[in-house]
Amino acid sequence: MTTTAATAATAAGTSTASSTATSKSATSATTLGSNFNTFLNMLTTQLKHQDPLSPMDSTQFTNQLVQFSMVEQQINANSNLEKLITLQTSSQTAQSVSYLGQTVEVSGSTLPLQGGAAKFSYTLPAAASTCEVQIRDSSGNLVYKTNGDTSMGTHELGWDGTDTSGKTQSDGLYTVSVIASGKDGASLSPTTTVFGQVTKIVNDATNGATLELGAGSNGAKVAVTPDKVVSVDANTTLANTQLAAANAQYAAATAQYKALQASTPSSSSSTTTGQ
Repeated sequence: MTTTAATAATAAGTSTASSTATSKSATSATTLGSNFNTFLNMLTTQLKHQDPLSPMDSTQFTNQLVQFSMVEQQINANSNLEKLITLQTSSQTAQSVSYLGQTVEVSGSTLPLQGGAAKFSYTLPAAASTCEVQIRDSSGNLVYKTNGDTSMGTHELGWDGTDTSGKTQSDGLYTVSVIASGKDGASLSPTTTVFGQVTKIVNDATNGATLELGAGSNGAKVAVTPDKVVSVDANTTLANTQLAAANAQYAAATAQYKALQASTPSSSSSTTTGQ
């Protein structure tokens, strides 16, 4: 009996370890199958040793069999839901690929400074008497502040990456906040959005597709889900850079070709003269 128990415990441990890599529905199905086998063994043993003059009530174990069947159906439904979620995640990732290289506007206050430039917006729910825009670095230090538009509505601002004293800040992540007071002196609660170029798409089994807005050479990035995207701006910077590089290569090749053409007759005449 001890050997059997040890073998069962080892098998259970192996099953638990391997189930970590499987879905929850698959793990539940394995557990249900084990419990059902145990139930059948116990039921068979009880039937073998029941008193013929006072047989067991079949209603109890029939109800238990029905319960096992209902649980099995629920596990199958969960398995189908997991498949649907996987398909939805794959579809979401495929759709998110179109954001690559584009400049998107997303809800939030984490501001990516990319290539010495950043762009953000804030929305005032009502006209304000005072409005101050503050930008802080990753350590919480105030690096830049300015007075913002006090009219109700959305206002877009750009930041060139220089602090209040004119010193250029390195690319990375910053935090933008807007402190505003209404006409009655009460504090307002502005909402903010930030702009950034999507540099990578990450597909996580738990959270689904995530957009990464890169922030320069420091490797800092803003990670947001596609539902946070407010707007998309067509970003032609990369295309223009590639076009300019191609034009430069073409111009260099043309210059080399013309130089070869110019030197060929000269070489021929020199050879003829020598003869």
